[in-house]
Amino acid sequence: MATPSVAASVFKLALAGEQAGFPVEQMIELLNAGITVETLLKLIEWKLSSTPLDPSEFRASRWVA
Repeated sequence: MATPSVAASVFKLALAGEQAGFPVEQMIELLNAGITVETLLKLIEWKLSSTPLDPSEFRASRWVA
């Protein structure tokens, strides 16, 4: 199986983010402000799954105390 291109991966991330309620501009602002891609993916997953937020998953991020 071929690996997806960077462009295809970014497109999928943008699409999932928008479905979760994060406009592309907001995701770019978050990334520019220092949030990691991993944390952004966790936020998108959390918003799409409607499960309670587990703050321990975000301990590695400087955004959560």
